Amino acid sequence: MVLKAALALALLTGSACALAKANEYAEGQVWEYKTRPQDPGSLLKIQKISTYPTRVENRVIYHLSIIGVHLNDPATTRTISHVPVSREALDDSVTRLSPARPFFPAATDGIAEWRKANGGVFTVPIAQIINIVEDTMSKMPAARAVP
Repeated sequence: MVLKAALALALLTGSACALAKANEYAEGQVWEYKTRPQDPGSLLKIQKISTYPTRVENRVIYHLSIIGVHLNDPATTRTISHVPVSREALDDSVTRLSPARPFFPAATDGIAEWRKANGGVFTVPIAQIINIVEDTMSKMPAARAVP
């Protein structure tokens, strides 16, 4: 009864987080999310869901690709091919399943590199992750042309 009431309240108020928690995430889903102001229309796709029973925290990891972001150049739309996130990060970010089915790059290489490096997991909202990626990229030396 309480679950039905919570779902009804979520539907009436449009609470995206409550709806996301009521639904199960699945590989291949494309979601709209709370984007940064400079990234309207950006979408994310759940490329893979991995379970790691030996991890103390974040045993379930969602491997995402994100399209339609503007990193350090408002005129250029870019793609982030692999971002490992927690359920909490998804719940705090997604707003609704998207009916759109745009092209997303494969995340297999990024996932393989992440596993090889024993990588971490983002637990903050997706928009904040994109800010972190943008900030990191801005501190990297510019690529030089090879003579």
